[in-house]
Amino acid sequence: MTGIDMKTSWLFLVGAMAWGQVSTNASLTGKYFFRQVLLLTDPSTTSPNVTSTMSGAGTLTFEGNGNFTISGNQLVGTAAAVSLSGNGTYAVSPGGFMTLTNPLKSEVTLKARLGQGALVGSSTEAGPTVFDIFIAIPAPVGASNATLTGSYWVSSLEFPGGGLANIRDTNFKLTANGAGSFAETTVTGQAANLANALTNQTVSPMTYSISPDGTGTLTFPLGAGLNANTQLISGVENIFVANGGVYFIGGSMAAGGHGLVVGIKNYGSGSATNASWNGVYYAAGMRYDTQPARLAAVVGGVHANADGNSIWARRTRQSDGLFDASPLITYSLTGDGSGLYSSTPGHVNVDVNTTTFSSSGVDITNSPSYEIYFGALLAPQTGTGVFLNPQGVLNAGSFAPPGYPISPGGVMTLFGTGFPAGAVTASAPPFGPNLGGVQVSVNGLPAPVYSVSSTQISAIVPFAVTGPTATLVVTVGSAKSNSVVVPLAATSPGIFSIPANGIGSAAGLHGNYSVISTMNPAVRGEIISLYLTGLGATNPKVLDGVAAPGSAPLALITGGLAIYVGGVVVPANQIYYAGLAPTLAGLYQVNFMIPASMNSGNVSLAVQTNEGFTDMVYIPIQ
Repeated sequence: MTGIDMKTSWLFLVGAMAWGQVSTNASLTGKYFFRQVLLLTDPSTTSPNVTSTMSGAGTLTFEGNGNFTISGNQLVGTAAAVSLSGNGTYAVSPGGFMTLTNPLKSEVTLKARLGQGALVGSSTEAGPTVFDIFIAIPAPVGASNATLTGSYWVSSLEFPGGGLANIRDTNFKLTANGAGSFAETTVTGQAANLANALTNQTVSPMTYSISPDGTGTLTFPLGAGLNANTQLISGVENIFVANGGVYFIGGSMAAGGHGLVVGIKNYGSGSATNASWNGVYYAAGMRYDTQPARLAAVVGGVHANADGNSIWARRTRQSDGLFDASPLITYSLTGDGSGLYSSTPGHVNVDVNTTTFSSSGVDITNSPSYEIYFGALLAPQTGTGVFLNPQGVLNAGSFAPPGYPISPGGVMTLFGTGFPAGAVTASAPPFGPNLGGVQVSVNGLPAPVYSVSSTQISAIVPFAVTGPTATLVVTVGSAKSNSVVVPLAATSPGIFSIPANGIGSAAGLHGNYSVISTMNPAVRGEIISLYLTGLGATNPKVLDGVAAPGSAPLALITGGLAIYVGGVVVPANQIYYAGLAPTLAGLYQVNFMIPASMNSGNVSLAVQTNEGFTDMVYIPIQ
């Protein structure tokens, strides 16, 4: 394994959690408010041609045993709202992974995540024509206008009249006085029919009203010289308020009023720093890029590192395909808990309790992207005996958050408790299925085990594992752990880094086998070796845990591969090798040339396969 240390901040995170119970159907009970937006597209084209737009809002009542009822209203196209009712089923797996019947399209299943105080999801597995975002929050116990007090960051993504022609998003601050009024008179955002230009509009008076059951309204009267097509947010937005007023969700129920609005209560004291966003969250999102035209719906996870780095795991249904991505997105928070992403356009808003966050596509400059995300902190998991954390099965290269898949032949890191107290590491391949009395099975197949400690196991996914999911069990001596089900993909790239936390400098070597670093950077036109995992099947095949061939025929990957340096794709004829690292086990190697056009400095490095994408590391270039 080239001596790469697989320790990570995840070890600290898992150890620091206040443990709760493993998530089950019984974890989801009672009355939840929900808001959902769903777009259907023409399947005959990869360019997003929306054929129908739907929005829904109301209550979902979960009975704790896999069934729920729906009561609310829905919009379809430009028609007025009509009643929405019915029932459905749901299934909550350990870790908070779940599925449920789609409230707006019952023949479709939502892929969802259950976090603390919110349920988020999207129908990413429903095929190439369904794009949606779904959020549900527990109904509060008692509410009033006084529930909304203090400053909020409000974000919206709306599709007036349905379709994409008038898509718009906002991100602006409102300070509630606890009696139905806001102090501010300005809304900030952009709209496709307003040339995507970042715009400030005067809207006054903006007001709100909250009922005892937690339902309410925000009202945005038309500003001078504005109408429903030119004002960024207008009319009445129906909202649902969380306990204590820490956040709210909602959207318009006027005819053609499709969209989603969220509000996040900020740090009124101005005490927030980058360290305030710290933890792992489940999230759902929707995005539309105008250049080139692309619609996307997302469900996934976010690990905010408290240092200005957030690692994302995105299961994305795009108008041109389905894939998994693990991008690194850097951020900078101001004192009120809001801030800008520095590596991509957009805002982030973290609530005063750090239990939820929202993201908006609105940027300080004109942006061609429209998006909204909402995330909720993971519900901690615990168990007795040998316990495999359902949220702790991770790609050993990237350590992307829960939901990013493992893949055949890839190295995975497993976190848990009840593992042997002493640390053991295999000295050299072949790696066997038993190390220090520890075994790991994946869909019933034995996995080669590379290292074991009291809280962490590193093992290799058997090449023969197939299907959309993998079931893992750890055995210590004769004691078996709980079963954990995680996503499985043909490939799930993750680049090893130095230090081994999934971010920072890529683990790579010069031609003389010295390590690439800021003190020993790569040079333009140089051919380097990059080390990673998750590139999938090879030809010829290699036995699990056995060293890859050191001479021809070498074990080359069978799927597609692209390398991006500083956002520039490396020409295929300058990728000289992509396969298992010769004479090593469980490690992939890619040899490629550094483009001559690169600037000096720490330059981003990304890898894309047919099924996945990762861009969490950089490479120092002289």
